[in-house]
Amino acid sequence: MQTRRRTSSDVHKRSAPGRRLPSFAKNPAVRLPVERIVAERGWVAALVTGSGVPRRDRDDLVQAVLMAAWMAVEAGRYRPDPSVNPTRALRAWLQGITWRKVSHYRERACVRQEVPVADPWSAWPEPRDDELLVDARERLLAVRLAISKLPRRDRAALALAAVGHGTRDIAHRLRMPASMAVQQLGGARRRLRGLLER
Repeated sequence: MQTRRRTSSDVHKRSAPGRRLPSFAKNPAVRLPVERIVAERGWVAALVTGSGVPRRDRDDLVQAVLMAAWMAVEAGRYRPDPSVNPTRALRAWLQGITWRKVSHYRERACVRQEVPVADPWSAWPEPRDDELLVDARERLLAVRLAISKLPRRDRAALALAAVGHGTRDIAHRLRMPASMAVQQLGGARRRLRGLLER
C-alpha cells in the first residue's frame, strides 16, 4: 500500500474548508510606467492633506510617496490581485505607502519639536550673565535632587554612562547581562526624565 505525503495545501484545506484567501506573493509583478504612478499625484496629495500634514511639507511628502512607489515597481514588488480593478488596486497600494510615509514623517524630531519663528533670536531676550549663572545652578540642583531619588542601581548605571562607559562595560561592572544593562540604563533615563518633568 502506497502512502501519499501530506502537503501544505492539504493542511490548508483542512483548516479552512471551502474558502481560500488569495496569496499576493504568488501574483505576477506588474511593471507600471512612471507616468501611471504620477497620474495619481492628486489622489496621493488628498491623502496627505487629510492626514493632517502641514502645508509646508505636503509637496515633499507626496514626492516621497511617488518615488517610493516607483522604486518598488522597478524592484518588482508591485503585485496586485488580477481580479481587482487596476485603478482600485493601485490606489490601495499607494494608500499603504502614504500611510507609512506619513507615520515616519510624524516620528521625525524636527516635526515633533520644531516651533516656526520668523526670528529665533528675538523670541526670548538675551539673558544677563548673572541670570545664566543662577539658572545653571537651579538646573544643577534639580538634577542632583532627582538623581538622589533614583534607586542605587539606576544611579550607578547613569554615572557609568555619563563618564563614557559603553553598555558592555556597564554590564560587566554591574554584574549583569548586556541585555539587562540596556534595559536598566533605558529605565533609569526614563525615570530620571519623569522626575525632572515634575
